[in-house]
Amino acid sequence: MRKMKVLTFVAIGLVFGLISTAFADQNFAPKFTVELSDTKVKGNPDLTFHLEFAREDEEIGNFIGYLPKGFNVAADEAIAQDENIGGGVIEIGAGPMCHPSSPLQDPRAMLPINAEFQEKDRTDDEADAGVHAVWFLNIEPANRVRLLVTGSPKKGWKIEGAPSPSDFTCNPLIVDLTINAKSESGVPIVTNAKKAKAYKFMADIVSQDSPAVAHFEQIIKLTK
Repeated sequence: MRKMKVLTFVAIGLVFGLISTAFADQNFAPKFTVELSDTKVKGNPDLTFHLEFAREDEEIGNFIGYLPKGFNVAADEAIAQDENIGGGVIEIGAGPMCHPSSPLQDPRAMLPINAEFQEKDRTDDEADAGVHAVWFLNIEPANRVRLLVTGSPKKGWKIEGAPSPSDFTCNPLIVDLTINAKSESGVPIVTNAKKAKAYKFMADIVSQDSPAVAHFEQIIKLTK
């Protein structure tokens, strides 16, 4: 798996920041940004997600990312089963102190984990439900997350997945993950829209411990 690289981020606006909603609370204030390595129209960028959870944040229960209308995502049939499509590094609190029954909660050791994205074939039920592709995030021994990609270039895209709860991992959490520009066999994974203009990328991060939802919006401009 290739190492994460520094990406040049070209945008007319950075993160608008956490938008407080009726579901947000002071115990759940994660950070999130998205980057494209190529902001040219019809370009084929690396797509990078960055998340941060502080020690006092409630833990993540679900992630939903939104790609704008006009962008395209490679379909399940275009990439072979188990083919590498990306990866990155996750740092997470780990060990017995994370367990709710532990009399000691600090200091928490940060465990760095190499993560890998693989393409997985859709199940019949997923295909029937409109799943376009499956991005499988392998972060063993901490977790495995099946990210389901739904949508279309006309409607936009949703990328959704939930980690399994664990009593032996906990915040703080730092996530740097990239969907590569191309799969191992050279298939473009994400393709930029055809029109040069500003596009809104969004994400909803849901708490595992309460109804809190952190909503993020970020503008990236594509150029000719």
